[in-house]
Amino acid sequence: MDLTLLLPLVLLGVMIFFMWRSNKKRTQQQQEMRSSAVIGADVMTQSGVYGTIVDIDEDNNFTTIESEPGTRLRVHSMTIANILTPSVPDDASALSVEETVEEFPATEPEHRDAADADRRDGDNGSESGPNTNKA
Repeated sequence: MDLTLLLPLVLLGVMIFFMWRSNKKRTQQQQEMRSSAVIGADVMTQSGVYGTIVDIDEDNNFTTIESEPGTRLRVHSMTIANILTPSVPDDASALSVEETVEEFPATEPEHRDAADADRRDGDNGSESGPNTNKA
């Protein structure tokens, strides 16, 4: 056998193996997600609709999602793209909200008046001089 014929066959075999492996992983992830889809779970559909699972009809592959109180959507079970889990930080201090106020030095009123007067005497603040366009 010639090596030029054997090399493409080996590469084809390796490619098929990796495709089979990635498909197996994807199927396993979908099964895990389906098993964690229970009534009361917060989900996101493929179209970006967020809601809570209200009812699951496994016989017909339908899931009822409540996006807002009183608004129910009946979608195919495969359109659920993600099951949302609330994230709680390890550090409990991140849960408290503290307001911080930065203090800036007060500007003297006479310094502000002098700066305002410089701007008001015909100069618009640019280096090109006063604005002469009257359009």
